[in-house]
Amino acid sequence: MSLVSFNFLVFVLAAVIVYYVCPVKIRKYVLIPANIVFCCFAGVYTLAFVLLSVVTTFIGGLLAGRKNAGTASKDLAAAVVIILNLGLLCAVKFYGVMDLVKDSLNALLGASSGSWLEFAVPLGMSFYTLQLIGYVLDCLWGKIEPEKNFIRYFIFGSYFPYLTSGPMNRYSDLSAEIYREHRLSLDNLKTGIIRICWGFFKKLVIAERAGVIVGAVYGDHTVYTGGYVILGVFAFAIQLYADFSGCMDVVIGVSRLLDINMPENFNSPYFAKSIREYWRRWHITLGDYLADYLYYPLLKSAPLIKLGDISKKAFGKKRGKKVPIYVAMVILWTAIGYWHGGVWKYIIGSGLLHCLYIVSGMIAEPLFEKIRPVLKSDKLPYKLFQVCRTFVLVLLGFVFFRAADVPDALDMFAAMFRAPAGETAIELTLANYIVLGVSVLILTAVDLYKFRAKDTDEPRSVIALTENRPWLTWLIIVGLISVVLVFGMYGLGYNASSFIYASI
Repeated sequence: MSLVSFNFLVFVLAAVIVYYVCPVKIRKYVLIPANIVFCCFAGVYTLAFVLLSVVTTFIGGLLAGRKNAGTASKDLAAAVVIILNLGLLCAVKFYGVMDLVKDSLNALLGASSGSWLEFAVPLGMSFYTLQLIGYVLDCLWGKIEPEKNFIRYFIFGSYFPYLTSGPMNRYSDLSAEIYREHRLSLDNLKTGIIRICWGFFKKLVIAERAGVIVGAVYGDHTVYTGGYVILGVFAFAIQLYADFSGCMDVVIGVSRLLDINMPENFNSPYFAKSIREYWRRWHITLGDYLADYLYYPLLKSAPLIKLGDISKKAFGKKRGKKVPIYVAMVILWTAIGYWHGGVWKYIIGSGLLHCLYIVSGMIAEPLFEKIRPVLKSDKLPYKLFQVCRTFVLVLLGFVFFRAADVPDALDMFAAMFRAPAGETAIELTLANYIVLGVSVLILTAVDLYKFRAKDTDEPRSVIALTENRPWLTWLIIVGLISVVLVFGMYGLGYNASSFIYASI
């Protein structure tokens, strides 16, 4: 069930009505049938895999969080559950792109090419698997008490708004939101509706139009060369951001209708002045998750501590202590790339390329410290240069991300310098280009308003503009609905593509 479908809106409306008709004390339990129905709409495989992950991590959390058990037995319980869920994710999610796994599963199960395994990928499996594994690790490390009530844990593990594309939630945070009393609030309703409408605007008005350009250029860059390639690369950056952040707006908006707050996942990422800042603004919850559950544990692991001791003796204390950091960074960014799709184009475009950017920046930092005063780094022109430089580096990674494979990405770069092959035209009318351009300007203006110069600050809420201005609230809602209805790419015979990150 697509988040931009009429069926989804009907489902959300019905869920919200039933939710608030029920007494306050049992409202959270309305989420049980809502979660199940949503999973069933997504497919029977989705419900089966979600149940399997919820059950195994629930048991794993109980075993890993036992107070009177030995460390070895708790570690073993957690390891078994984590390996089971990660193994299931890899076997199912990357089936068809990993020939070895594919052939092994076929041989083991007697399946053939085109079998049910190729169509068993549940919606948002990469997101809920990591979230539930995080719960087990928190129990193992003593950060939280294991949940002993399976019903309560099931509500958390299968909470339908986040199942598609996140954001990543910690059990301690989301469970507290789910289990508290929820009351009908006009503020929640207006905020939720605005966020949903804004998400629809990003997806149907911006992302779908940009997708036409992207599909044409990336589909045949032997024809669409030169300036067309550059246009396609920029269009994909627009499409991906509008698509993914639009999905987050819908998800957070639906959750807000239920009086449940979820963390923000974007903070004006294209205004970042460095790659490290970019990743603190893009997919924020995934970055926080991987830092807490992979990067920092790696640095504290015995092998990397030992490597640090050896490196200090070999290269000196100052340089040697950075070697474990570089190794942990390579592992982290390889994992990020692999998580995005398990093939080299993702490992390079979303992983190792960004690792190269960050590590090279760390190595060159002493040089940068010397030249910043000369370049007047505190002035606006230099800051604009930093933003443009970072955006271009991000675009290079996006080429690998969107291309069919690594050779195709490399040919895209070469195609930028090839002359047009003849008369070419992308099937997008002038009117659609105007709508796209104006919409992107509106999106840019909103992001500029939300932007905070310090990447640690929370984004400014645009909804704050409507405080004490009821007329402005309804003007925004009516305006967004009208724009989506008039300019959104949908209708009979048209099927909006699923959100890009929902397939990851």
